[in-house]
Amino acid sequence: MQSAPVSIADAVSRELMGERVLWAASPDRWAYASKYWKTALFGIPFAAFAILWTFTVSSIPVKGDREFTTLFPLWGLMFVAFGLSMLLSPFWAAWTASDVYYVVTERRAIIFEKALKLKIQSFTPSAVAGYTRISSGGPGGNIIFQRVSVRSGRGTRVKEIGFIGLPEYAGAEQALNQLASRGTSA
Repeated sequence: MQSAPVSIADAVSRELMGERVLWAASPDRWAYASKYWKTALFGIPFAAFAILWTFTVSSIPVKGDREFTTLFPLWGLMFVAFGLSMLLSPFWAAWTASDVYYVVTERRAIIFEKALKLKIQSFTPSAVAGYTRISSGGPGGNIIFQRVSVRSGRGTRVKEIGFIGLPEYAGAEQALNQLASRGTSA
């Protein structure tokens, strides 16, 4: 069993007071960030076009109204920043993975996440009973408890909730099965 990250260790100990821990671990940083590589790939042409457009507009000779021509490069910088944020999203996720901790107790499964604020998600035995395991080809992978539709722009996207980026899922799966069997026998 892996110990909690220092940044959230106090919150973990307060939350788990009186519960017996069956399994606990932190995700692998790059496995946790793997879902953001598609965003980063889309960010390459987006950022390149935004940089090119901003550079081109800022090099146009000024004629007449100066305020109007200085507005265009500022407008382009917003898109450059957005493109760079897409490019850097996997690195941000890998950095935030150091403050993620997964725990399975005899009563529940818990996800601790601290990006800017601490977020604690707790799942009952019935909520984890129908989990889905997604292998990454080796001993690691993801264990998904829920899939939730989230509004995104004009459409929706599916957000997967569970233990993402596990270096090895055998221990987590064993603990979740033990938790789920307690939920059905209670």
